[in-house]
Amino acid sequence: MIRTIRCLAALLLALCLIPPALAQLPDPARFGRAMEMGDIRSATRWLDEGLPPDFEADTVGSGMMIAAWDGNIELMQLFLERGANIDYISRIGEQAIALAAWRGHQKAVEWLIERGASLDPPDKTWGALHYAAFAGHRRIADLLIARGAKLDARAPNLSTPLMMAVREGHETIVRALVEAGASTNAVSDRGENALAWALRYNRLRIAGLVAPSEEVVAAVKAQPAPPAPPPQASVPAPPDVAALLKKLREAEARGQPTAALRKQFLAAVESHRSTATRQTVKAAPSALVISAKRGKPGAERAELVSGAATPAAQTLAADAGALDILRAIEAAQAAGQPTEELRKRFRAAVEKIRAP
Repeated sequence: MIRTIRCLAALLLALCLIPPALAQLPDPARFGRAMEMGDIRSATRWLDEGLPPDFEADTVGSGMMIAAWDGNIELMQLFLERGANIDYISRIGEQAIALAAWRGHQKAVEWLIERGASLDPPDKTWGALHYAAFAGHRRIADLLIARGAKLDARAPNLSTPLMMAVREGHETIVRALVEAGASTNAVSDRGENALAWALRYNRLRIAGLVAPSEEVVAAVKAQPAPPAPPPQASVPAPPDVAALLKKLREAEARGQPTAALRKQFLAAVESHRSTATRQTVKAAPSALVISAKRGKPGAERAELVSGAATPAAQTLAADAGALDILRAIEAAQAAGQPTEELRKRFRAAVEKIRAP
C-alpha cells in the first residue's frame, strides 16, 4: 500500500514538473481548424509556448501553408517571423507557394516570391506552376514564368505544367508556356507528350499550339492506343459548399450547435454530386476530318470526330478533414490513374460529417 502511494506521489510530482507550454500545445486537428479560421491570437500564443513554426495540421500542411492556401498574408507573416521555413515541404510533398498558386491568391504568391520562396520545386513534386496551369490562373502563371519558374518541372507522374494546362483546356496558359519555351516533347510516365494529352482530351485547337499540323494529323491517323480514361476537366466544389464547410468547421471549433449547418452542407453536397453526374463529355477522337471550300482559301476547317458521349466521373470537395483525399483524387485524375479507392475514402469522410 505504502509503495503504491509512493508511486502515485512520484507520478503526480512528474506531472507537475511538465512545463505548462507543453501541456497547452494543440493537437494537429485543433491547430488546423484554428489556422483555417485565421486565428492569429492562438497561433501567437502557441508559438510563444514553444510550438514548432513548421508544425503540421491534420490537413493541408504547416501553419504557413494553411495561411497560403487561404491567402492570409498576416498569418504567413507571423509564421515567417517566428522561423517557419518558407520552402517547407509537407508530408505529401507540397509547399506554401504551390498552394497559394492553386487557390489563385496572387498577392500571396507575390508576397512569397518577394521573401525568397523557391520557384523550382523538388524533382517529381507538384510545383506552383503546375498548380497555376492546372487551375487556370493565367495571371499567376504569367508571374511565375516572368520570375523564372522552371518551365518543365516534373510532377510525380512526370507531367509538366504544359501538360496540366493542356489537360484542363487552358489555351491561353498553353500559349504562354509554349512562347516562353516550355518543351512540347517532354513525356509523362506513360510516354505521352503534350500533343498526346491534347488529343486524349479532345482539344484540337490546343493540339495545334503544341505541334505542327502534320504531326497532329499523323497522330490522329496512327494506330489507336489502349483505351484511356474518359476526357474530362476537373470540377471544383461550388462556392456554396466551400462557404458552408467553412462555417461548419468554425462552429465545431467554437463548440456551437452544428445540426442546421450540417444539414445545409450535406444538401449542397448531394446537389452538386447529382449535377456533376449528369455532365457528359466527348469520347476520345477516332478520326480527324479536314474540310475546305474551293475558291475560298482560309475557310478550311478541322474537327475531331468522336464516339458517343460518356458520363464524366466527377469529384466533389467535401469537408476540410478530407481535403488531402480530394487533392489526391485530383492529382490521380490528372495522371490518368485509378481513383476508385480514393473515392471510397472520400465518401467515408462525408459519412463522418453526416452523423452529428
